[in-house]
Amino acid sequence: MSFRTYRAGTMKEALAQVRRDLGGSAVILGTREVRRRRLFGLGSRELIEVTASSDASASVTVPKSTASPSGALQAQFGEQLSRLHAMVEDLSKHGRIDHLLPDLPSELVPTYAQLLEAELPEVLARRLVRYVAERLEPEQVHRPEMVRDALCDAVESCVPIAPPIAAVSGTRRVVALVGPTGVGKTTTVAKLAANFKLAHGFRPGLVTVDTYRIAAVEQLRTYAEIISLPLAVANAPSEMRRAIDELGDVDLVLIDTAGRSPRDEVKIRELADFLAAAQPDEVHLVLSATASERSLRAAVERFALVQADRLILTKLDEADGLGGVLSVLGQADRPVSYLTTGQAVPDDIEPANRTRLARLILGHEAVT
Repeated sequence: MSFRTYRAGTMKEALAQVRRDLGGSAVILGTREVRRRRLFGLGSRELIEVTASSDASASVTVPKSTASPSGALQAQFGEQLSRLHAMVEDLSKHGRIDHLLPDLPSELVPTYAQLLEAELPEVLARRLVRYVAERLEPEQVHRPEMVRDALCDAVESCVPIAPPIAAVSGTRRVVALVGPTGVGKTTTVAKLAANFKLAHGFRPGLVTVDTYRIAAVEQLRTYAEIISLPLAVANAPSEMRRAIDELGDVDLVLIDTAGRSPRDEVKIRELADFLAAAQPDEVHLVLSATASERSLRAAVERFALVQADRLILTKLDEADGLGGVLSVLGQADRPVSYLTTGQAVPDDIEPANRTRLARLILGHEAVT
């Protein structure tokens, strides 16, 4: 059997090396964690070792020798050959990746690689593939459509969903949107307002506290004029209740807030003061799907101060992959209420749907 061994810092990097050298039809023979000593013996580094072959049908052959090796060499050769035979026999019978993914059918290795390519962390990818393996019968893992459906179910189990904003005619409901700069809060507010008025017949009103960016206030004012909505501005927390009352007899108050850097704790505390004065029924944290997993986690952590209870995911049409989003959703402990898929007002927004979001994350469905 012709096989090669690759070492890398992560499973994704190791599989990329295998795919580069051996092609997409390479067979994974085994994986394990190894420890490599650093220079001068200073500490060590954990690596992922992957053994792969480009020929799944190859068998182990032992060249004949015309001379008998010495006793010590014979023992060493015999031990190595026994290990190789055992590995090949075990893989042929059970088809599994050892150590990192025990008892995983070899047919699910491409699924694992697919998740890594979608930017999912290795820990989460392992969890999802194990979920699939546990729910399929041995004969079902050979059927791509069943693997696909089981994987979608696994991702759905990690995606909490909130119902859309529940406006009630004749009852004023207050909803605030918060989040980092550049995630599309103002455009999202305009989309929500237009939909509630034009599609559902409610009477929305807008409040902006984005007094740091004159352009943002004017943008929202333009939307308000086009849709014929009342707009009020609150320059300080003490003005918030006055601004809400200024809107008159509305069914829904949508509050657009200034974007805050997750690192700027002072500004986030100031935002918390605005919201405390507004006493909103719902606070939606707006996150861009184009952001890195690290940035998303930082935003969720820092904006916890304003007690956001739901998430809105924007710019799904601009994201290269949504694996980082899934990882954050699994730990954010906040459900997703809306998705936005473009800049068009009011069209490119939709209530979050668990199956739709799972299929987008896996690349099974296009963003349209």
